[in-house]
Amino acid sequence: MHWWELTWPDFEKADKSIALLPTGIVEAHGPHLPLGTDALMATYIAEEAAKRTNALLLPTVWYGNTYVLDKFPGTISISNEVLYMLYRDIFREVSRNGVKYLIVINGHGGNIDALSMASKDVAKETNLTIILINWWVDLGKEARRKVLETPEGHAAEDETSEVLAAYPHLVKLVPRDGSADEWIDVKFRIYGREVYAQEYTKAVQGYPSRASQEKGKAILEAAINEVTQLINDLRNGKLPITKVK
Repeated sequence: MHWWELTWPDFEKADKSIALLPTGIVEAHGPHLPLGTDALMATYIAEEAAKRTNALLLPTVWYGNTYVLDKFPGTISISNEVLYMLYRDIFREVSRNGVKYLIVINGHGGNIDALSMASKDVAKETNLTIILINWWVDLGKEARRKVLETPEGHAAEDETSEVLAAYPHLVKLVPRDGSADEWIDVKFRIYGREVYAQEYTKAVQGYPSRASQEKGKAILEAAINEVTQLINDLRNGKLPITKVK
């Protein structure tokens, strides 16, 4: 169910126990992937899981925060302060509308700080339980181990494969000769104009030349299955918590 397509009387009668919120950014992803890659992939996973479970799907939050990639044309970076307030107010409104569990499918690493802070604050002041999934880290781990040949990165083998599987019409031809590949090793977290100028000359961190649609399909199917299982577990009163000892 798309939240935005319901009338208010339909919404009032709808099952509001679980809702999904995709988040991403408009940001450079190499010369071969669309600027909306992170938001598109989070939306794809959330949409497919919602279809399989009839869970409520919120509109995607397309904007996020980036530190180094705003030097590339087309990137839109929002400050963490603004993002925090946006996420916080969305979470509050979701709670006010009667949702019990909110599953955030986040597609961008730069959003994690603001999402985490907003989740903690709203969880303290409301009855809403927020499950934050940074999908490229938390989902499809076994599938990634099986199919990927090179390290995960940015617009790399993993991400390029996933967009090829979900939105093939948006992928520019990836050179198989490695000319789009780029890898930068950074020993520590470094912030400053000097490193800012040196990092990411192509908006790539990794080896997109090794990508394939088949690899992306395997990763995405695993990811969607895991979110679907999570929704079913929540409906049965089971949180994704396992006591080891």
